[in-house]
Amino acid sequence: MNKILLTTLLFLTLGVNQTCESDDLNESESYENTLNGSWNLISIQGGSANVDYQFDRGLITWEFHLNTNTLEVVNNIFGNSGHTGLDTGEYSFSIIQFDAISLLEINDESYGSYFMENDSLIIDQNGSTSGNSDGYTLGFLR
Repeated sequence: MNKILLTTLLFLTLGVNQTCESDDLNESESYENTLNGSWNLISIQGGSANVDYQFDRGLITWEFHLNTNTLEVVNNIFGNSGHTGLDTGEYSFSIIQFDAISLLEINDESYGSYFMENDSLIIDQNGSTSGNSDGYTLGFLR
């Protein structure tokens, strides 16, 4: 009787462990397949002046590398032509999950919350997530 009980517990433990590992892998893969890669900054809206800037695709790109937690920004807007997000360069980034909210930190500073839908990415610097009520909303497309 003890052998049957022990064998049953062993199989249940292995089954639960395999299920958890599988779920973690699927979440990681879907996360990597969404944020990872190149994004075109197409709009910046808000701020204290309530700006509304629109950009052509390819003018400003952000490329997230999840394997190294680096963000490469290429900003092809030169001169003083308004708010264009980050300057060209390489930045470190991290993602912090807070309940259902995903927070983006760039160079160890809060940059705002973000969400993705299909091939779009929205970074929102407003509200309690970034501590800024005069922040910007940045829109990206793949």
